[in-house]
Order: sequence, then structure tokens, then C-alpha cells
Amino acid sequence: MASIEQGDRFIEHRNHWTIPLQGKIVTRCFLDSAFGIELSDRDYDITIRIEGTFRLKVLDKEYKLSPENPTALGPALSLFQKEVYSSSAYKDGKLEVAFLDGNCLLVEPDTEYEAWEIVGSSGLQVVCMPGGQLSVWQSILNDATN
Repeated sequence: MASIEQGDRFIEHRNHWTIPLQGKIVTRCFLDSAFGIELSDRDYDITIRIEGTFRLKVLDKEYKLSPENPTALGPALSLFQKEVYSSSAYKDGKLEVAFLDGNCLLVEPDTEYEAWEIVGSSGLQVVCMPGGQLSVWQSILNDATN
């Protein structure tokens, strides 16, 4: 089993978690009961699934999008091949993913449903529960002291 590096872990701050997406590239956009993107680099993959309404800022425009209206999701496909600059999961349930080109993906919590989830191949997982509470799981960091 490969060891998990510190860069593969969510980092907790007072009001948010930093998600280790910096430098990852969007390699796939998909639509099923949710809109999702897959991000990859040479070390591991992460999938973001959005089950409700989200906002996408592209240059000087902002789009309000939802997987319930799949024909309007065209602007979200512009995320394909974009590189992540930073990403945060706020403890009130908001998700923010900023890209190097200035695009920004924003998801607010939902009062009744899980608004979004992130699952990583290295054991990372976070789910925005109904009402905005975050459930966060991550593998134990393996280091030389074990």
C-alpha cells in the first residue's frame, strides 16, 4: 500500500478545510444524477459530485447551474483541462474551487439534501450533509515513526 503524503490530506483551519487539489487538472466532466468533475495528477485522483444548484464564474459572467437542467450545463464543460489553483470546504457547507484561469466553482449547502461530495483515491472523502454540516474522512498519515 502506498503511503499518504501530507499534501494528500485535508488540512483543517478555524472556518474551513483546505482540499489538496492545487495543481490537479480536470480530466473529465460527467452527468448522471449529479454533475461531476474528475481531477488527476500523477499521484492520485479526486472526484467532485454536485447534486444540487451551483454557481460557476467564468471571466466576467456568473452562471447558476443544476444537474436537474442538463441542457444548461454547457458552461460547466469549460472546466475540462483546467488546472486548480485553490480549493476550500467551508465549515458552513460551502465548497469553493478556484482555477488558474480565474474560473471559480461555488456550491452552497442544501437544507434537505447532500449538496456535494469529494472522494479521493488516497482515502480522502468529504460530504456536505443536509444543512451544511461536513463529514470528513481521511486515511491515517503513514510516516517513518510508525
